[in-house]
Amino acid sequence: MTPSRRHALGRLSRVAATALAATAALGLPAAASAQQAGTDKPWPDKPIRLIVPYSPGGGTDILARHVAERLRQRLGQSVVVDNRPGANGVIGTDIVAKSAPDGTTLVLVVNTHLLNPLLMRQLPYDTFKDLTPVTKVATSPMVIVVNSDLPARNVRELTALMRKAPDKVSYGSSENMTRLVGAMFVRAQGVPDAVHVPYKGGAPLMADVAAGSTTIGVTSILTARPFITSGKLRPIAVTGAKRTDALPDVPTMIEEGAKDFETHTDYTLYAPSATPRAILERIQQEVAAVITTPEMVKILGDQAAVPGGAPVADTEAQVRKDAAFWQKAVTDVGLKPE
Repeated sequence: MTPSRRHALGRLSRVAATALAATAALGLPAAASAQQAGTDKPWPDKPIRLIVPYSPGGGTDILARHVAERLRQRLGQSVVVDNRPGANGVIGTDIVAKSAPDGTTLVLVVNTHLLNPLLMRQLPYDTFKDLTPVTKVATSPMVIVVNSDLPARNVRELTALMRKAPDKVSYGSSENMTRLVGAMFVRAQGVPDAVHVPYKGGAPLMADVAAGSTTIGVTSILTARPFITSGKLRPIAVTGAKRTDALPDVPTMIEEGAKDFETHTDYTLYAPSATPRAILERIQQEVAAVITTPEMVKILGDQAAVPGGAPVADTEAQVRKDAAFWQKAVTDVGLKPE
């Protein structure tokens, strides 16, 4: 090796060492620093896989496809929605927990992600150690629905029917979030022994309620809206603090006399926990840009949802608060792990 070649390599080594030292001082992962310095390919350097751990046609799937299409246009990179339903979202989420932490395999989940460690005896991943939140994509109240042929037009009439034949009452859920809210509802109406029927997604749950196989369904307005519009389902109440413009004639549970009955569905994007911070922040910025466009705000508003997009650090803090809230809710209702 010539002296000039050795000198050049030595200079490069010193530059690299300086960059790594700066990275350590800032508390940034080395991989993130390398990407910022241009020594790695910029994100995304290959197709992005957005896993939806629930069935096609549900609220999460609908939202994911809107976001994926617009991310593809912004990034010039393929963004594929991959439905992997089952086990309260665990099957799809587990794929992401075990994926390469390079920002190209993500999962869009609802609050059930935080409920699973409380309501399932065993998980193949650690909810808080193996995955990290990127940003909340949207928030929406839920809706309680029944078959349109059921002679109940409001909570009072539904309660009367339930109490006449409590052994025939069932409520369906698509994951642990709607299981909890369904349990909250039947207990509040004095029918705590109503049968719980689990489903792999919101769309099949709504189909069975519309067919009369299951008495009550709890889901996002995103999921229920097509069934309500077609006249197959009747909305009884929404779970927000106030009525939504998407269903302006439907009262809240609070209006119907349930003083503290307020819950929402949060659609949150997660990545493998070892994903470099710089990549997480880039993903958050791109998603926020997509969901806050006038077009997406209108799409979300039509489905009673509002856009999220908060920075990564803010999302992490909010998720910690949410986890504590749901732990208390599970305890209050008395649900046990299955």
